[in-house]
Amino acid sequence: MKNILWLFTQRRTLLLLIFYMTLAFILMGLNDSFRLRGMHIVILQGMSWVYGLKGNLTYLANIETQNKELRKQLLEQSIKNQKLQESMLENLRLRRLLRLKDEFQYSYIPATVIGSGQEQAIRSLILNVGKKDNVFKNQAVVTEQGVVGKILDAEDDFSVTQILMDRNTLVSVRLQKSREVGLIGWSGNLWLDLYYIPKDIEVESGEIVVTSGLSQIYPKGLKIGIVVEVKENDYELFKQIKVKPAVNFNKIEEVFVISIPDSLQQEIVE
Repeated sequence: MKNILWLFTQRRTLLLLIFYMTLAFILMGLNDSFRLRGMHIVILQGMSWVYGLKGNLTYLANIETQNKELRKQLLEQSIKNQKLQESMLENLRLRRLLRLKDEFQYSYIPATVIGSGQEQAIRSLILNVGKKDNVFKNQAVVTEQGVVGKILDAEDDFSVTQILMDRNTLVSVRLQKSREVGLIGWSGNLWLDLYYIPKDIEVESGEIVVTSGLSQIYPKGLKIGIVVEVKENDYELFKQIKVKPAVNFNKIEEVFVISIPDSLQQEIVE
């Protein structure tokens, strides 16, 4: 639009000069006053149309400029709203983490997930805390929803967390209702597998699975997940149980590392 207006403005003088010269030659050949008046009307109408076209082009160019400015303002406001919403959600997540801290009387080290581990054989997350923050190997990592995993390795400024959804992870757990103890593992599916629950133990879909406390890594009573399917096989001694993880591992951003008492630290690291 601006290019059209510029071309029109640059060529206007030349076009008007040619127009008036042509008109002068025409008028020189006319003597009839009626024809002259008619020609005068035509000329005025033509000039009115030309200037009207110019005005419309200028108006459209101004409208386009205003629209671009409005779109820019809308974009800026949208970005501000997105940042505000993200801050509110972050505040909500941190409040939930603080409630977790109040429920379990342990020491917690807040951490942020800064990446995924690069080990092909181990599924892991990288945290922005390390030995300088009193984070060491085999400390449990949790969110307000439940257990994430354990610290696999710790450097000075960062650490690697091995998550539950890893084939090398086994956790001692307890069914919250029956109090039966079993092991939780992952076989590559969207769920966790609960092993070694005898067939004569009643297990229902919806039952909560928590850490058993029979480990120096995971404190007792931390949520692992919820039973979603229970099957039995005539030729096996134990039930086949699927457990939906309490944590959505695709959405983890902030976590807590459970601090281990100094009296146990050396023993666990070794």
